[in-house]
Amino acid sequence: SVIRLQKKVMDLETKLAEAEEEVNSGAPTRDRRSPGEWIPRPPERYCLNGHRSPITRVVFHPVFNLMVSCSEDATIKVWDYETGDYERTLKGHTDSIQDVAFDNTGKFLVSCSADLSIKLWDFNGYECIKTMY
Repeated sequence: SVIRLQKKVMDLETKLAEAEEEVNSGAPTRDRRSPGEWIPRPPERYCLNGHRSPITRVVFHPVFNLMVSCSEDATIKVWDYETGDYERTLKGHTDSIQDVAFDNTGKFLVSCSADLSIKLWDFNGYECIKTMY
């Protein structure tokens, strides 16, 4: 059993040395890749259908496996990006939603729209708690 553990330790040390060498020798990082390598390749994992108009922004939740998309159809849709499942729709704007963003904790979502309003959403309860004009 000691010999087996020594072999595992040696294998892990070899893998660590290879990883360190890869980092030191300049393995491909985002800064060293061409822009063509940044784009995801087919086949797509999920096709998220739900908006009736073009999507204007997609953001990922900072804590949970959720992402939010906003659209010219004046809706915000919440998706589980691990499973591709649709979660819910947030409605409140009357015109195209231009952008959305989470705070660092993920408790709040902010949206701005062509209806000249900014909405603050409580992301735990999925309700608009403040509208600014």
